[in-house]
Amino acid sequence: MARAKAKRATTKARPRPAKPVRTKAARAKAAAKRGAKPVKRAAGKKDAGSAMRALARRIIDLTVAADDEAAFQLYASDVQSSEAGQPPQVGIEALRAKYEGWRNLTRDNVFEPHRVCVDGNVIVIEWIGHVTIAATGKQAELREIAVHEIENGKIVREAFYYNPAALGLG
Repeated sequence: MARAKAKRATTKARPRPAKPVRTKAARAKAAAKRGAKPVKRAAGKKDAGSAMRALARRIIDLTVAADDEAAFQLYASDVQSSEAGQPPQVGIEALRAKYEGWRNLTRDNVFEPHRVCVDGNVIVIEWIGHVTIAATGKQAELREIAVHEIENGKIVREAFYYNPAALGLG
């Protein structure tokens, strides 16, 4: 029995040699030798994505700061804005009235962005809001998804999805 154990050979895996790290220039040179053509990005593609991410950051900053007047500058004049289950309000003046109604309904609002997604001409922000209902003093947590459609650097359509019952108004 001892011999059987002794005869068993343990094989150790040999370590594989590490692949050499090749720079981007070295990869391009090797591809050129193979006759492969370099892939070029469409002009302005990277800049468009950067501009959309910057706009998303601006929306977040102005929302957190509750700077309504500066936020209105982000919108197209014929913007369509809809709240959960409501028909869209159209135009900057309708948007101003909607903001005023929100400010009269609530106080001491704190909104924090949880997730942000930028894809093409759409910005999606998941918000977690802590609000106080002005009439009752009741505090509520409002989880909301905001979808903003962008054209020519301005918000042309937006929709807010949340459970209105979370505000305890129904």
